[in-house]
Amino acid sequence: MRSKILTIALAVSVFFAFPAFADAPAYKLVNDKSSLKFVVINNGAPVEGQFKKFSADIKFDPEKLGESKIVVEVETASVFADYDEVVKNLLSKDWLATEAFPKAVFTSKTITRMPNSDNYYAEGTLQLRNKIMPATLNFQLQFAAGGKDAVAKGYVTIRRNEYGVGQGDWANDDVVKNEVRVEFRVVAEKM
Repeated sequence: MRSKILTIALAVSVFFAFPAFADAPAYKLVNDKSSLKFVVINNGAPVEGQFKKFSADIKFDPEKLGESKIVVEVETASVFADYDEVVKNLLSKDWLATEAFPKAVFTSKTITRMPNSDNYYAEGTLQLRNKIMPATLNFQLQFAAGGKDAVAKGYVTIRRNEYGVGQGDWANDDVVKNEVRVEFRVVAEKM
């Protein structure tokens, strides 16, 4: 009996002594230090906007990318731009259709680190207007405060027509181009 207890105690101590067996640590989004912006070309000029409300479920360890995962949920009705007419159009059924589709969600499937760098690719899917398409986040990650805080800056480029964003007269890209660059700065604290 004593040897059985010793064996269990040894097994438990080995499990806790080697963090490789643990899940990737979770991070909490710091909303007031994070941003989610977009840029699209309209009539030959860039038009910028942002989403004011979004959340993220982040589990990340650069040494355990197979256990790491990123899920970002965006409240589409939180869209903001400098021009009221742009916001009104984006909220409409021809664009984001925020009443019918209140959220857009990115879910990573794999995260890859570029060799000898702090650059990563998170390949996954983006669900927007009930369409799910492959999407890849490109980002650079830096750790601060002894590894407790993380700052990721990056982008993803999507083709709005693939998601049904910009329907009817807006489906053609002669006025509003099809490519939309979404840029983010995420500050997160290890939990």
